[in-house]
Amino acid sequence: MKSLNLFIDESGLSNPKANKTGCYVLCGCLINDFACEELRIRADQIKFKFWEKTNIVFHSREIWRKAGDFSILKDEETGKCFKRLLFDLLGKSGYQIFSVIVDNNRAVKLNWDDKKVYKETTNIIVKNFILTLLATKSRGRLIIESASSEKDFYFHKAASHYLAKGLPELNISYSDVQNALTEISFVTKKNFDIEEQIADLLAYGAKLKFLNKKGKELSDYDKSILKILNLKLFVIYPQTGERKRKFYSKIESYKILP
Repeated sequence: MKSLNLFIDESGLSNPKANKTGCYVLCGCLINDFACEELRIRADQIKFKFWEKTNIVFHSREIWRKAGDFSILKDEETGKCFKRLLFDLLGKSGYQIFSVIVDNNRAVKLNWDDKKVYKETTNIIVKNFILTLLATKSRGRLIIESASSEKDFYFHKAASHYLAKGLPELNISYSDVQNALTEISFVTKKNFDIEEQIADLLAYGAKLKFLNKKGKELSDYDKSILKILNLKLFVIYPQTGERKRKFYSKIESYKILP
């Protein structure tokens, strides 16, 4: 049976009243085991080329600010070479993206707090993953970058709901879900999982897509990240069979709340 993984990262503050960036983003990188290994090797090659070590985290904020380890990008030629290789890695690797975005302005008007944000976003992204596992008859691991015990609790709660209730609207029992979703893990950036780093990089792309900035306002880096996000968002292909379509049609790969 095929094994799939969903690596999840967040961008922005979960409290809409405290978040001044316009939105909160939860982003998931969907990838199979074989592609994980290939992706890690290619990413490590890039890291070693520029830093002669592999314990580097591709972090969106530091890259576009050219800060920390990425201060080397201030050199024009180094910056061009790094971005070319990074975008090639992101564009050609075998993964797909799910993203859930909370519109802060609308959330504040509806009196959403961080608990409501966590509850709604985690429920959607966990459900997307389960639907994918059922469609492809796969087993899956849910890997979350741990930020706080409260956030982690809502992931446990969302997963537990489907593990206990199934998806009755699709005639899927709890045992079907239990056979599909087999592991939930919480990690930190110190794990150096490239899939988590991709979720972080493309969470920024999801934010750009939501803010809908005009092309002339975007940097070349922003344009490339946005283009890759649109390329990697999960879609249903026309040739998809009826059985898979039953599940795929319920997936919300780019969902704006509320």
